[in-house]
Amino acid sequence: MTIEELKKLDDRVSTGIEGLDDLIEGGFPRGSLILLAGSPGSGKTIASAQYLYHGITKLKEKGIYVSFAERKETFFKNMKRFGLDFEMLENQGNFRFLDIMTCSENAIDSAFNMILGEVSATHAKRLVIDSFSAMAQAFKKKIDTRIMVHLLEKMMRETDCTTLMVVEIPIGSAMIGIGIEEFVADGIILFEIVGEKTGIRKRALIRKMRGTNHDMNYKSIIISTNGISLMSEVT
Repeated sequence: MTIEELKKLDDRVSTGIEGLDDLIEGGFPRGSLILLAGSPGSGKTIASAQYLYHGITKLKEKGIYVSFAERKETFFKNMKRFGLDFEMLENQGNFRFLDIMTCSENAIDSAFNMILGEVSATHAKRLVIDSFSAMAQAFKKKIDTRIMVHLLEKMMRETDCTTLMVVEIPIGSAMIGIGIEEFVADGIILFEIVGEKTGIRKRALIRKMRGTNHDMNYKSIIISTNGISLMSEVT
């Protein structure tokens, strides 16, 4: 690791998710690639949106949300329920929503170049890809997906754009994504849904965060009208 890379590890990016920064020495390492992996309904989209919104409104860091699963109008409507007015941020020129819901293998290169082009043109410092699982389905070979992840990680590090990559984990599966993203990513945060006699509960675990003395205990995921937060589990 170079001296420049070591310095970046000390430059932390506040997540805007209550309870998370304290678990990872103040935030994500700037320019890092973080996986937010979990089952459907665990709160991944809310958390990633909150990460972008906090950066734009509190830290003046422009953000981009790349969606392979949801239309812009639906995203705007759903996030406004949590007090996140992305339509306002878009009108101000501080936020971009890239709708790439239909993407074949032939078009994936163009989509990838478009993402990199938007990051460069807007000088965005925060990027969310939701979800990488959908993006990876456009590739027929795993090696092509691995190459793309490596290129993304390299470009985001060079531009100091801290990227949150959402990965879907099917219920009952122990593998993250297609099994290669976790080896490339700088950090991995798991969002889980646990079944109990009284119902279900949601919990989070920081499984990996390079260059960080991170907490290694499960935290409860709390979702309210104010967004998402992490709290210590009651034992």
